[in-house]
Parts: sequence; C-alpha cells; structure tokens
Amino acid sequence: MPKISFAQHNHLDAIIKIWGLNRATLGLMPRDAFRDCIAKRWILVAEIDSHVVGYLQFRYTFRNQTISIVHLCVDKASRGQGIAESLLNKLVDEYKSKAIGIRLNCRSDYEQAIAFWTRYNFQPKGNLPSRGNNPNVHLVVWWFSFGRQDLFSVQQNNKVKAILDFNIIVKLRDLSVTDNSRDEIRQLQSDWLATEVEYYQTSETTSEIFRDDNQERRERSKVFLKNFQELNIDKPSIKQIEAELLKLFTGTSDNDRSDRRQIAESILSGFPYFVTLDEGILKQAKAIFSLYRLKVVKPSALIAEIDLTIHAEDYYPSKLSANSFTIAKMRPDERSAIDDNFLNTGKGEKKSSFTGLINDLVAKPTGCVRTIKEAEKIVSVFGYFEQGETLYVPIIRTKQYSLRQTIFIQNVNDLLKLALSKNKNFIVIADSCLTDIEKDLLTGLGFFEQQNTYIRGIKSGLYACNEVHEVIAPIAAKIPDLRNFASGLTPDAFVPGLTLEKLLWPMKLRDIDVPCFIIPIKPYYAKSLFDTKAAKSELFGVQPSLIWSIENVYYRNVKPNIERCPARILWYASAENYALRQKAIVGSSYLNEIVVGPAREVFAKHEKFGVYSWKKDILKLVKDDPNAPIKVLRFSDSESFSLPVSINKIKEILTRNDESDNNFQSPLRIKNSTFMELYSLGNGF
Repeated sequence: MPKISFAQHNHLDAIIKIWGLNRATLGLMPRDAFRDCIAKRWILVAEIDSHVVGYLQFRYTFRNQTISIVHLCVDKASRGQGIAESLLNKLVDEYKSKAIGIRLNCRSDYEQAIAFWTRYNFQPKGNLPSRGNNPNVHLVVWWFSFGRQDLFSVQQNNKVKAILDFNIIVKLRDLSVTDNSRDEIRQLQSDWLATEVEYYQTSETTSEIFRDDNQERRERSKVFLKNFQELNIDKPSIKQIEAELLKLFTGTSDNDRSDRRQIAESILSGFPYFVTLDEGILKQAKAIFSLYRLKVVKPSALIAEIDLTIHAEDYYPSKLSANSFTIAKMRPDERSAIDDNFLNTGKGEKKSSFTGLINDLVAKPTGCVRTIKEAEKIVSVFGYFEQGETLYVPIIRTKQYSLRQTIFIQNVNDLLKLALSKNKNFIVIADSCLTDIEKDLLTGLGFFEQQNTYIRGIKSGLYACNEVHEVIAPIAAKIPDLRNFASGLTPDAFVPGLTLEKLLWPMKLRDIDVPCFIIPIKPYYAKSLFDTKAAKSELFGVQPSLIWSIENVYYRNVKPNIERCPARILWYASAENYALRQKAIVGSSYLNEIVVGPAREVFAKHEKFGVYSWKKDILKLVKDDPNAPIKVLRFSDSESFSLPVSINKIKEILTRNDESDNNFQSPLRIKNSTFMELYSLGNGF
C-alpha cells in the first residue's frame, strides 16, 4: 500500500517530474505555484519505498468551504494499483469536517478520467466552455458532496476577474503559432482555471482591431473577442486617468495611446489584475500598483496570485487607513456634487427620482445620508433609514475608480455594524443601480436576493445547536433559505454551524466543536486592525470609521506552530506603554487561513492588508533577515469587546476549566467551552 501524506518541500522535484510527463493533459503550472501549494498543505503525495508515485493538488476556499481539485496524477508505471483512489480518500478524510464538498473540471473527451470520477461517485453538475480550440469539447463540472447545506451553488460566480491586454488576446487567438511566449500564454487556458478566473477585454481592444489592415485577421479577431466580456467604463473618467498615466508612459504613437487607455480602463474597473507580456508596461508595474492598486502581471504570475483575492475583486483595507479618508453626514453644500457624480443615467435613472430619494432620506426622522471622501473629494455615498426591526439602505453608490469594490465592502460592513448597534434583525439593500459585481459581493457577505433587493439577517448571543431552529424562526420567516442551515445541526459537524454563524454574525453556537485559540497581539496592532473601542478612547487614535475591514492579517513568528484553521480566535492585548486596553482579551475573530513562507515573499502577497511597514514591522520581526520564515494569520468578522477580560480573570477561568496556565507569549489552544465563557464576559452577556 502507498504511503499518503501532505507534500514537503523535498518532494517538489518529484512532483514536477510526474507533472512534466503528463503536462499535455494536466496543462501548464508554474513551479512557484507548486511551491505555494506545498506551503499551504494543498498537495498530497503517494509514496512507495520512499519514491513519489503520484500526487493530488487542490485548493481550499474557506469563504465557500469548497475543495477544488487542480491535478490528480499517478506515474504511468504505478497505475492500476488504486493510488488515485487512496489520494482521494485521504483528501476526503482530511476535509470532510471542514468543507461542504469537492469540485473539479474535466474535459468531456477524457473518457478514462470521467469513468474514474463516476466510479468514485462524483456527480456532473454542469458544463463550461473549454478554452481549447475544439468547439465540440467542453468542460464538465463534477461535484462530490459531503452532505451539508451549501450557501453557494457549485457554479456561483465568485471568480477572480482579470483583464487581458490586447497582445495576450492576439496570442490566444493564434496559439498554433509557435513563439517564445506560447507556454506562458497557454497557462491561461488550463482547464482548472475555468471556475477560478473570468477574463475581460477593454473597450480599447475593439479600436486596436479596427486599426488592423488585414481584413481576414480583423474578422477572426471580432469572432474571437466574443469569448471575453467587455468592460463598461465611464469614458470621461478614462481621460482623467490617461492624463495621469502620461507621467509613466510618455509616448505619442497609436500603440502608446492604446496602452494608456487599456490601463486606465483596468484601473477604473476596480478589478485586481491586468495581464500582459508588454515589457514597457511590466516595467511600470510597481508604480501602477503603488498609485492605483492595479496589479500588472504576466500569465504565470496571475496563476500564483489568484488565492489572495476575495470573491471577484481585490480588497485593500490598508488604503482605507490613510488619513485622507473621512466619513461624515452629508452637508447641504454637497448636494450638487452628489447629484452630478452618483446619478446613474446609464441605467435610466432620472434626476428627479434620484434627488427625491436623497430628499426623502434626509426628511425621515431615522434617515441619514453619509458621504465618504478621499482628499476632500466625495467618492461614495450611502443612505439609510430605520423601519421596525430593519435597517433599509435605498442607496449605496461608489465612484468608478480603483478602490470601488473596497469601499463598497467597507460601507456594507459599517452598515451591518450600525444595524447591530441599533438592535435590528435585518438589513435590506434596495439600490436599483447595483452593479453585477456588487450583487456578487452581497451574496458572498451573507445577503439573499429577494425581489430585486438584498436582505441579510443579524442575531447576537450564544445558542446551542438544538435551540437554533426556534431562535432564528422569526428571521427565517423572512429569509426561508436559512432554515436549511439551522435544521440538523450537530456539534461534531462544525462547517454548517460556522456558515450559519457568519450568515447571522455575530451569533455564536456554543456547542459546535470548532478549534479555539487565544492569540497575543500588541495593543497598537489590535487598535489598528480591529479594536475600535481602543481607538475611540484615545484622543489621537486612528480614525475608526473606515479601517475595520471584514478581513485582515496578522504576522507572527513561525514557532510555536499550534494554530489550525478554520478556528475561532480570542485576541489577548499584551503589555504596552500608554495603551489603555492591555493585558486583557479585547476582541474575537475567525481564523481563515495560515500561510508560512519567506518574509519578503509572504509580505509582498499580503501587503494590501493591514497597517504594516516592511522596515518598521516585518524586518524587525525576522531580525533583518528577509528570507527568514514568517507566519501570516488571515482573519475576518472581528468584534471589539466592550468589556476587556483581564489577565487575572483569564487565569481564573483557565484554571477552572482545567486548561494550561499561560502568560500569552505565544498562542494557546483552549476548549470551546472556555472560549464561550471568555467571549460572554467580553460582550457583557
């Protein structure tokens, strides 16, 4: 029998050798992508006599609790011995309590593979177009369920959005032409990417094709472009960004102007990636990212990056910590700017209706309109009013620019916390001009679509699994889908329990068996990342209205390596001069992911989060060795406790619950019951 285990870095060459012999069917995969997956424990290997004879590469997405198989391959000489099945069995055993199922894509002409998936009891759930050149071949989406309710359908559109430069599209069109970049380009057509990435073209691409003097090639290009959605960007805004880009791209030729327009469209889309092979553009990648938070990447780099995105957008909470952002109640002298910038004529909205909506919100006793400004310019506006147990949001708009999705997510997060503070059971977003991406984001944030509005439930408190169905009945009466998650909950199957907790955040199920940890953090970082109570208590504290993001990261030493995910966290603020909230537990979060790797590499991939400086924070942590290993804890859905739990009280509770005594120099795993007692004290339950 083969030995099945998680791959170690010394297995890398053997894995790549097996992949290389089968790359014609597996597709291309950068070496760095294999390395990253090993670091994340996303590759299983089968060994016979210490020789790797097969591997299973996969991805685990915490947000929708789904496993996606990337490769399953056995060395030709070792086939027919049940090794592929053994690898799958190990994957199922490892994740059956953490995930809702396994998804994969398989070409419709791979008969042997289809027979294997069918034999293992995968079910076909739908078809996707193959990215190859044969129109008769498609991708079959296969699904292996762990028997739990799933908020997200197997084919929900939570794909990473990437914009392709015209030169990439041309090379994809003519893949049969051999050149030095062919393998690089072919990576974009890997079958496993079909449910992970969605490619877009800029409207400037059409102009590029129009300038082609070769009529036959021009017609082929028009047909090929139908494979990619076109960005719909406000043209006056493009001119402004184009003018700014002249500092980076000074040329005056048609190609130079086209490059500027493509990049300007990509910046304004708010999508995270612009994929190109243009060396002139790639040379300015760092400057473009610094100014606009658009990542200019080669195809191979895109594949290595896709695990860092949230849903269909890129999210930069660190940018919202900047002093240039403010949030405040709308002033009368801001009315004309709001009408000019946020009226959606593209969707047929009339000015009289928009103005009436704003006026109605201002006139309501519980109504309010708030503006978000960056450097004194209004970039977003939202309005709400209270009605019974519901917070209604009839308008939530954001300017079309690079931080559009980030600000939208932050606005929704702030509205959710506002509804919670006002003891509401529901928040309803009823803006008729939501974009498709915003609708996807709302679904991912726990909202359910109902009659052109989006509704989310809110519940606080601690409950047992057998109480939940009755407790949430009033909410489920308005959101019937929630009943599916509440029925049949058991303490040992914590995945559906965690899903329900997040859908009704900040509710907690006190008897589901979730790993729990107390993790030490310096008060400065706690205040900057999630502890709003600390910030509000300090005269010169950070601006709290816009920095507490849904998701963030915290950097730690690699050892001791006791954390596991998914998990619940209690944050212990350590001793620090002048900190008002220290030597106490000050908040809680969910731990979503743990990443370990060289400091420079890990920081580069997570720089968009948090308030960290490479020199001040990260280099200090690794004692000036940029290649030293470092650990990143990626966490979400944080709460700042109104009543910090002191060190003496913590020790008393640990002793009473037969836990290890600890001075919190490093993380401590605790029982679920201990977590609930400490959490209750922090919230004053």
